[in-house]
Amino acid sequence: MLTSPNHIQLNSNAIERGYRSCRGAGRRYFKSQIWTSVNLPRDQRRALDAVLFNLMRTLDLLDLESADGRSLDVWFEVRDDLSDAFRGQCTSVELAALVDASRRFKIPKQFIFDPLRGADLWIRNQKFETFGELESFCSYVGGSSLVSAMPILGVIKPDFEVSAIECGKAIMLTQLLANCVNDMKRNKTYLASDDMSQCELDIPRLKLRRTSPSLVHFVRLYASRIEKMFFRAKHLAEHLDFDGKRTLKSLLAIHWQMLLKMQLTPETILSELGVLNRQERLALKSRHLLGLERDIPIFIDSKANHTH
Repeated sequence: MLTSPNHIQLNSNAIERGYRSCRGAGRRYFKSQIWTSVNLPRDQRRALDAVLFNLMRTLDLLDLESADGRSLDVWFEVRDDLSDAFRGQCTSVELAALVDASRRFKIPKQFIFDPLRGADLWIRNQKFETFGELESFCSYVGGSSLVSAMPILGVIKPDFEVSAIECGKAIMLTQLLANCVNDMKRNKTYLASDDMSQCELDIPRLKLRRTSPSLVHFVRLYASRIEKMFFRAKHLAEHLDFDGKRTLKSLLAIHWQMLLKMQLTPETILSELGVLNRQERLALKSRHLLGLERDIPIFIDSKANHTH
């Protein structure tokens, strides 16, 4: 097949280099969570790296400013590159790996492209007025990314998409809430402006990392909404095989512990080091490596329950 100067020769060497590059990028970008997949076989880990690369590209788009219109040009370029990649015309080895992973594990293209739809919601306005708008954004970006990961984790039962979108949405909202102060200090406010107004959230005070009654109310409002999403997705584990359940359980344990800590002590979002401290993260990682993941109420495995 002929390739243009902007396209790489699509072969096994390019795909292998793409997987290695995706792994390196994932380690840098998601270093606090990448260990949740160490129990998986190599082919599955590599495919997850490619899906994380797709998510990472989307998150990078959120940092673009839209005032001069150039961010939309970049968005169109990224979208077109992704479309070309599925036609066999890849502009990077990472895209070659992503296409290979999606074909090996039969990931519907819709969910590979959905995160870009989410980025478009942000790029055009640089804010979300209502929680509904924020929820749609998180469904496209976080929800569809988890749907893409599910076949890689090892799906053994169909009709998991709705629960996976709820779960991915809850994970992303947990991250946005936990990191909202750092985002605001960079003049990025992803949380709904209607909610901040109704809670009378003091943004200047928040940027100075100072607590207030309005902060406590706001954090608990969001935490209660996120908690409901997690519980709506609590049967997602039933769709996965043993190794996939372990990875999902550890990923959920991280975010469930973050959410509980924000509910109990909303001021933890003010910490520059993050909601979970180093010891708490290390304990979660150690449990996973030892195969001793702790039971959490948002993780229900009916088959495991039947064995007791």
